[in-house]
Amino acid sequence: MAGQKFCRVSDFGEFVRRPMEYSGVMLPAPDICRRARLARDLRFDGHFVVGVLTTGVFCRPICPAGPPAEENVRYFATSAAAMEAGYRPCLRCRPEHESPLPAWTIGSETVVRAVRMIDNGYLAGRPVRALAAELGVGQRHLNRLFRAELGTSPKGLARMRRIALAKRLVDETHLAMADVALAAGYGSVRRFNDEFSRVFRHPPRAARRKHRTAGSTRITLRMPTREPFNANWVFSFLGRRAFPGVENVHGYTYRRRVGADRISVSRRDGALWLEMPGALADGTADVLARVRRVFDLDADPDAIDSHLLQSPGCAPWVRVAPGIRVPGAWDAFEGTVRAILGQQVSIDRATDLATRLIERFGTGGFPAPEALASADVGAIGIPGARAAAVRLLARAVLERGDAFLLDPPAARETLLRIDGIGPWTAEYVAMRVARDPDAFPASDWAVRKVLGANARDTLRRAAPWRPWRAYAVMHLWRGYSGKRQRPVALVPGTTSKVAAPAGH
Repeated sequence: MAGQKFCRVSDFGEFVRRPMEYSGVMLPAPDICRRARLARDLRFDGHFVVGVLTTGVFCRPICPAGPPAEENVRYFATSAAAMEAGYRPCLRCRPEHESPLPAWTIGSETVVRAVRMIDNGYLAGRPVRALAAELGVGQRHLNRLFRAELGTSPKGLARMRRIALAKRLVDETHLAMADVALAAGYGSVRRFNDEFSRVFRHPPRAARRKHRTAGSTRITLRMPTREPFNANWVFSFLGRRAFPGVENVHGYTYRRRVGADRISVSRRDGALWLEMPGALADGTADVLARVRRVFDLDADPDAIDSHLLQSPGCAPWVRVAPGIRVPGAWDAFEGTVRAILGQQVSIDRATDLATRLIERFGTGGFPAPEALASADVGAIGIPGARAAAVRLLARAVLERGDAFLLDPPAARETLLRIDGIGPWTAEYVAMRVARDPDAFPASDWAVRKVLGANARDTLRRAAPWRPWRAYAVMHLWRGYSGKRQRPVALVPGTTSKVAAPAGH
């Protein structure tokens, strides 16, 4: 990127290899933080924020404002921690819009799981004790873990997510303030006004941009991406697996039916742009979370690529296609059913089966668990054991909700207890639905073909790729050149050649 600045060459590599503790939370070493902010190093954006004692604001390390003296700054792992310490967001660099802290910088798996659940809206209407119970720990212990890792509490993190969304809706949409309050998850307009005024030192109406035209109900939000972002891979991957009538991909635009409405996500100007009708305003937080999962926007490509480039078995693929993402599933139940249908069949066959399922049991969209719990799923042309597995999954979701499918350990454990579901499916779901960056379907035909190994040897050879084996799988699928791969094709609207992915 033209004009991009970096701190000392070894700084980011040192941070990737060994995140260091500072003031009890996971942060780069103080000297690295100092050099990163002075250089405005883009690679560290999202890894920490800078609190400025003299102004009372906190900034991203790439803030264009003049850098304050080192004795006047304090470093925080998250925006939530800075806000909880009494700092307010900078109006120039907008730190409340930063990408979430990458999971690899968090040392506690419990905290990683909790953050994922918070990002998926778990604390909207639920107390922290419910989150702790879901994770199998006490509430006080969970709070201690959050303080040690992130410098804030689960409640503080959820609050930051809520106020950040509200600020975006105030700044970037025409929604009425009552609608903003509802969309951001506030119980009342008064509560929204009070918190907004306390954080930003002015009421929300004063923050609204004057050039906005009143009355428009269309919502357009810019979603920054950490670079490099391999858009060719993501859009071609999603396009080949799109369900007719539910979703489609054309060039660098993904469209999805959501209820009776449609949303679109397009790649332009170095970011993703989400467009949705005002009728979906109440579900803005949910739509944003789903888009982040589908496009893997929380990935840290610099850290991932730097690690995989150290392995001779993966480095050639990374050099050819940096910035690969692991495209996620829009809906947990939908993505898991798709994985079951895709067992031991091609991508095209799995898509055809999913389309039949939609046509037979759906009502304008993918069938709900209620529609499949007792349905004759085998009628779409799948073996009885596979049809029974779909029914059992639907019943599990009806009994427990779908939150367990978004948690890698719980997803694996539950799926492997269902007859007709094997390790490949459990790992595939952990990779694309539960978003485990280290998920690895060792028995995948294409992976074994590329590596020329059986499942056991594949696991051994993939060991150096940890904790990002899921990204290595994407590279292997992209690089697969066996007979089952489609010819190299052009992404519509571009001149870039894209190898058709081999996985399901």
